[in-house]
Amino acid sequence: MAQAISMHAQAITAQATREGAPRENLYASTMASRLRDFTRMNPPVYYGSKTNEDPQVFVDEVHKILCAMGVSEEEKAELVAYQLKDMAQVWHRMWGDVRAPGEIPITWDVLKTEFLERFFPREQREAKVEEFINLRQGGMSVREYSLNFVKLSKYTSSLVSNSRDEMRRFVTNVSEDLEEECRAAIFHNNMDLGSLMVHAQQVEEIRWRKRS
Repeated sequence: MAQAISMHAQAITAQATREGAPRENLYASTMASRLRDFTRMNPPVYYGSKTNEDPQVFVDEVHKILCAMGVSEEEKAELVAYQLKDMAQVWHRMWGDVRAPGEIPITWDVLKTEFLERFFPREQREAKVEEFINLRQGGMSVREYSLNFVKLSKYTSSLVSNSRDEMRRFVTNVSEDLEEECRAAIFHNNMDLGSLMVHAQQVEEIRWRKRS
């Protein structure tokens, strides 16, 4: 009987301990689980010191993974911080230290804005926009033109805000002998930029074969 009472008391104590555990511990446990899931998806790393790094690509790729995980906006900001190394990590720590008490919480949008301002300043962004505006197929194949178009379009959300805008701009700057064919294809059902690019490439290949 005494043993049964002792076991029951231990069970009650354990339950009370669990229920009274600090919320911080629960949050830390949840974030540890989130971090494990995040790292399993092999997110990119940003150093801030390598010449071949593209901060916009880093932001876009990490955001895809975070959206797939379904985490909150604040959790996104916390998780992405683990992928900042070297100079980027130093910047993040110093930026966090100088934030005034009571400022708005660090969400994904807040961190993304500050990150891009530091590692992808306005002058560089404007140069990418200008490069996109001046992009022409010229002597490139449709495949080469398409790759450059997609690469640069991610810097120009204000110019290509939807699929229709993307297709129109793509067609405007394609070679003249393909423009009419591509403009007609835009109005086909379920046509999107990827399908239009494939269509343009197929038309180009057919015409090359006829000439050869």
